[in-house]
Amino acid sequence: MINKILMFFVNLMQKYLPDPFTIAWLITLTVIGMALGFTNTSMVKIVQDWGDGFFGILSFAMQMAMVIVTGYALAAAPLVQRGLQKIASIPKTQVQMVMFIGVASMALYYLNWGLGLIAGGLIAREAAKNNPTYDFRILVAAAFSGIIITHGGLSASVPLLINTKGHFLEKDMGLIPLTQTIFHPQALFITITLAIVIPLVLVLMIPKKEDTLTADPSLFEKDAIETKAVVGTEISDKLDTSRFLNWTLGLMGAGYIAYYFGKGGSLNINILIFIFLILGVWAHGSLINYVRATNKGAATAGGIILQFPFYAGILGIMKGSGLVEIISNVLLNVSTYDTFELYCYLSSLIISIFVPSAGGHWVVQAPIMLPAAAKLGVEPWKVAMGVAWGESIWNIVCPFWALPLLAIAKISIRDLIGVSVLLFIVGNIVAVTGILLIPH
Repeated sequence: MINKILMFFVNLMQKYLPDPFTIAWLITLTVIGMALGFTNTSMVKIVQDWGDGFFGILSFAMQMAMVIVTGYALAAAPLVQRGLQKIASIPKTQVQMVMFIGVASMALYYLNWGLGLIAGGLIAREAAKNNPTYDFRILVAAAFSGIIITHGGLSASVPLLINTKGHFLEKDMGLIPLTQTIFHPQALFITITLAIVIPLVLVLMIPKKEDTLTADPSLFEKDAIETKAVVGTEISDKLDTSRFLNWTLGLMGAGYIAYYFGKGGSLNINILIFIFLILGVWAHGSLINYVRATNKGAATAGGIILQFPFYAGILGIMKGSGLVEIISNVLLNVSTYDTFELYCYLSSLIISIFVPSAGGHWVVQAPIMLPAAAKLGVEPWKVAMGVAWGESIWNIVCPFWALPLLAIAKISIRDLIGVSVLLFIVGNIVAVTGILLIPH
């Protein structure tokens, strides 16, 4: 039964789902139509809001591109390649492999979503190389599956933000301790249940032999990087291949990492990128080898570089036209104290279609939801976690967040979403159950 449902969605996505860039522009046109139809915003104002917002998340786009490039370069090091091959060789059957990658993905994303995004995809790649008869869609979906628990994990952006002194809504809601968010029984229930159920569902989704889609090994062979540095007679050649220069850079980077964590710094996307970079330099053995690896890795970040500004433009239209307020108010009109968190969750699912970034999402939605919550006497952390879980569950079918994985795994968005849509359905059932059974 599950296999039939899986193939239905896979075939549906293969037929109707276009390229992620096309999706980004179709969403933009949809938002423009909604702004014209449901608000008094003129087309001139919409164009202005779109253009003004277009470069609003350039720093975030650069961070994501750096995650991909530095993660790719690290993975390309021969030492790391051998390690990934050993890890991917632990499971002996397809069922074991899918379960292993699914559980590993949950653990990685719980620790840090950036780490999960890179490491999970790399393990799936190695698994496909070693086991060419396994269904590649399921392997990659298993690697991506951990993103569904992002906002129950240690790098959850909304819970961490509202527990940070000086956050932009501190006057309205104060500081919310993590015991009320990611360590609350509700969040723990949703996170643990998803971490158990999703890998099991992935195993049940393994298609029959005749429906299996295997990876094309030639796609990965193109990623081969020349790592044998030829030491020439010129001074420039000797400098490029100098182990002394390589180690001095690595030692200085290690020194900063030790200083950062020694003073109480926490793991975030910037320090994660820095760690990837320094480890990559060390693992490649010379600066020129690392340059070659990053040049190769830069090609995989093209989708992010192109598409992130368009999502920022969508956010600009949503904010400028007041569409977020309209969408939220429709749901709020039918909510009560007991159901408010659920409606925050449902509205978050809808808004996540147009504003897939959790940070940007909270900036847009929170100022609208919190006053309504105050009128109903609803505690602010209910709003935060309702919004956070809506965005987290949506991530599993979000082309925006799939871009890095698609670049690493070299798989079609149609194949990935065709599988992950089933995980989205399961995720919604678990999240809604948790919200209703264990209220804050």
